[in-house]
Amino acid sequence: MSTPERELLDRAAALIATKKGARLTVVDVGGSSIPTSYFLIASGENPVHVRALCNELLAKMPLAPRHIEGVREGRWALLDYGDFIVHVFQDEVRAFYDIEGLWPENQVTPWPGLRPSPPSV
Repeated sequence: MSTPERELLDRAAALIATKKGARLTVVDVGGSSIPTSYFLIASGENPVHVRALCNELLAKMPLAPRHIEGVREGRWALLDYGDFIVHVFQDEVRAFYDIEGLWPENQVTPWPGLRPSPPSV
């Protein structure tokens, strides 16, 4: 991914993180038949939170998505930015569909801008 595209992906992830989106993950799908390079996957706690995460992207990203699905329902929302697609799930919907599990481990990584979680005691 070129620098401007990576900056957009990182900006989307940072916006989600500032609104307390959880478990941000990047899936490299560039070598597949899917017409995008990356999936950015995040979790929201409930429909209101999922909608808030999407609305933050819609308001603050410097470009509009090419396609939007599921924001109104707030269970699984998709924002297609061309070079990457943002998936925002409620936790239970994310667990059910397990998009990350469809790809080899070497293609799935936590968003590198996230700080590691502190060790549990």
